[in-house]
Amino acid sequence: MIRVEAGGVVFEVEAVAFDKDGTLIDLDSAWGPAARHWVEAAAAGDLDLAKDLASSLGLDVDTGRLLIDGPFAVGTVRALYETTLAVLSSHGVGLDEAHLTAEHARETSAEAGEAGNLVPLGNVAGVFRALREAGARLAVVSNDDRKSVDAAVAALGIGSLLDAVLAGDDGFDPKPAPDGLTEVASRLSVEPGRMLYVGDSWVDATAGRAAGLAGIVLVGDPPPEARELASVVVPGVDSLRVT
Repeated sequence: MIRVEAGGVVFEVEAVAFDKDGTLIDLDSAWGPAARHWVEAAAAGDLDLAKDLASSLGLDVDTGRLLIDGPFAVGTVRALYETTLAVLSSHGVGLDEAHLTAEHARETSAEAGEAGNLVPLGNVAGVFRALREAGARLAVVSNDDRKSVDAAVAALGIGSLLDAVLAGDDGFDPKPAPDGLTEVASRLSVEPGRMLYVGDSWVDATAGRAAGLAGIVLVGDPPPEARELASVVVPGVDSLRVT
């Protein structure tokens, strides 16, 4: 067991799992370009459709930034695809055309995302090294697809420090379901009550509570409903300390 302090709260745990977007890397650097391309490709110049897509998918049309708890921020790629289909259908687009359009949007956004510049939120690698050296088992649990998760892990330089990585297309119900967190605890050979989860949104806090974890640390400025579920809220992962 190690003692991890965050915001004055001390957790005695064996493992620490982390969300990815909004926790380890800046959300808009990771998904902003991809989200904007997704909406533009699906709308194909239809401004009313673009507004509906942006609203339904969690993109602020005025600022071009992602809403912290919107589908782009917390949903799986599959969920984004299905929401896009629903919006297209509501605008009278036929099913076959809607599928083709949604797939084009997904592919276009993936290309834009690959060209993006991931911005770490603090000294991520340093925090992971300190936890690892103290004896903690470490994991990343994200709703994003495996390709994007692996790319972020590589860019952050934390791959060799991780004991497990679980992505949104790995076959488990995505957060806010607890399945991914309980699966990772099993892979790490720790009881859920001895694992800490660090995230930034209500889906992270809800999943952590449902999994029966030792605690949920939220970073940044989560909305009130997420704060109520968190054990503690801190500015960022740099706030974690081994005591």
